[in-house]
Amino acid sequence: MDERFRWWPTSSRYRLILIVLLVGAAAVRLGLWLLPSHQPANDEVEYLAVARDLLAGNGWRFYASYPWLRAPLYPLYLAATLWLSNNDPQIALLFNIGLSLFHVWLLWLLGREWAGDQAKAEKVGLWTAGLASGLLTFATFANLWMSETLWNVLWASSLLLILRWQRSKQLRFALFAGLTIGLTILTRSLPMAFLPVLLGWMWWNWRSWRSVQHGLALGLVTCAVIAPWSLRNWLAYGRLITVETGFAYNLWAFSEPPLELSEINTILAAIPNPAERADYASARGRELLAADPSILARKPWTNTVYLWRIKPIEDRFLQANYYSDVALPYLLVALIFDDFWYIACVILALWGFGRAPRDDRWWLGLLWVGYIVGSTMFTHGEARYRQFFWPIMLIYAAFCLAKVRITTPIWQRLAATALGLIIGWVIIDHSPWQLLQQQVQRGWWHWRADQALAAGDLPQAEAASLKALNTLPSADSWLAFADIKTQFGQPDAALEAYIAATNHNHDYPLAHYRLGKYLLERGDQTAASNAWANQYVDSSSLLATAWQAADRPAEHWLDVGAGLDIGLIDGFYPAESLAESTARWSMAKAKLRLPAGKATMLRLRLSNPRPIDAPAAKLGICVAATQCVQFDELGAEWRVFHVPLAASQHERQIEILAQPWQPASDQRQLGIVLDWVEVVR
Repeated sequence: MDERFRWWPTSSRYRLILIVLLVGAAAVRLGLWLLPSHQPANDEVEYLAVARDLLAGNGWRFYASYPWLRAPLYPLYLAATLWLSNNDPQIALLFNIGLSLFHVWLLWLLGREWAGDQAKAEKVGLWTAGLASGLLTFATFANLWMSETLWNVLWASSLLLILRWQRSKQLRFALFAGLTIGLTILTRSLPMAFLPVLLGWMWWNWRSWRSVQHGLALGLVTCAVIAPWSLRNWLAYGRLITVETGFAYNLWAFSEPPLELSEINTILAAIPNPAERADYASARGRELLAADPSILARKPWTNTVYLWRIKPIEDRFLQANYYSDVALPYLLVALIFDDFWYIACVILALWGFGRAPRDDRWWLGLLWVGYIVGSTMFTHGEARYRQFFWPIMLIYAAFCLAKVRITTPIWQRLAATALGLIIGWVIIDHSPWQLLQQQVQRGWWHWRADQALAAGDLPQAEAASLKALNTLPSADSWLAFADIKTQFGQPDAALEAYIAATNHNHDYPLAHYRLGKYLLERGDQTAASNAWANQYVDSSSLLATAWQAADRPAEHWLDVGAGLDIGLIDGFYPAESLAESTARWSMAKAKLRLPAGKATMLRLRLSNPRPIDAPAAKLGICVAATQCVQFDELGAEWRVFHVPLAASQHERQIEILAQPWQPASDQRQLGIVLDWVEVVR
């Protein structure tokens, strides 16, 4: 058997290196996973909503009013991982982390296979895996509810199978490649238009009737994998949608429309059929291009900048909130292993690409990278789209590090150098280096302030905190300054700083929670309630943020939904007027914080106003995982339930478990209604 077909390095030394790389990659990914749960951003919001709809048996209804119809495989995968993790999104990410590690191993195989008959093929594989394991981008996306990790695994598998076909000319590898390419397209339709190019490459590689047969077999299997989803769309919408409709949206939204994206989204949401919605968006996009064809000339440079520059966006850091300051250690790690690692990989890849053998694999890599870059230039560019060609870039960076080279014409090396200079200029001139420098400086002064506080030096802490504010103001900087003023015994100055934090970012939940908590500590319950009822802040985010802070003392009496329950409850929806009381619907699992104390009794006023056709109510109230009280009869009328509480020297946490149901016109999974809670002394 050819050693290249083995699944593990042939020498003990290389096996040890690969194991170290995989263990290191796992440690980085798990380290990021242990950070506080981040706020979903970008496509994550959509994917989570669709996955939860699928789990609830509501199908693909999310796309009845969304600007585009998405490829189905990742939402299905996410729904499966949520089901396996008991609907806990953070636990579901562990499956993504496992996929990401599998991706690193696949890149080792792919790098070794790409080197072909080179004597240093194993080194190329190890360098490829090493560069991938050190690139923080892959570790970050392993901790996001986004499709890139699954897509990367499927596409790396497809490339590996294509190379195995190229080496062996066995039909089975073409068939398996068709299967994985079909799954890749169902994750993100990007490779679909590349399929004819791939079939042409297969024919050129062999130049025989057999290559045509194998190419057609690959294409037929790919189409067979996609066909059920296309047929489903035909039956659901009365028109063919092969995979998704994102291109139609991009054609309108990114062709310099006179409307804001929010206006475009509102217009499209009013069109109930995704096929008609795509036709409408496509028609508007064509009108813009027909009226001003020069848009096509402006797009490439704009998208080139978007594709290659460094940009600190929401999916760059795993943050509890978009507006949170990035801690200095995390920021420095990202600068090294995300930004500078990326720049180093690009330089090495271009150099390796310019010096590597001009074989069929080289042409396949060039065609794929050219396809991605070219299609991005005329649609929509983002920094995360680099992941689509990272396997090729990493392999040729590994070629450079493993010193695989042949003598090439000088013009080819000059072309690679010129391309590198253009990309380098885009990175240097269009990346936010000043912002990154300010973030580092601000992080440094925050660290100095924390050190001064730990030493009890309040004046030095105040001075450092002021320097952080002067360097780059942020809501978190104002909150830190407010804490220092509180310790200084300057309540009015502290209040001004808390208000400044809320004004800096009106929809930052942590700032409003901290302001309300401070007002409550001062005894101003009305002002605290108003701070927590701010119109700019999402109620669910405020509840989750306050619960995670876990710094508000529990109380013996809690009027749920009356405005002062923030920080003491979790897993509830916004307050409503229900059965003549201000109360909250719970989710399937909700939590309460109760004060420590001797053995006593917990009283809860609950109701369950669900329709007859909803699932039967099953209610469990758990003081601990092994101390649960079950209640089978819970109707629409208010009832007061009693649950015994054991003595505890620490705050007690109560879980309310209810069989969820979902109204026909509501996205929420509803449990029961809670009015008030009382710990009887």
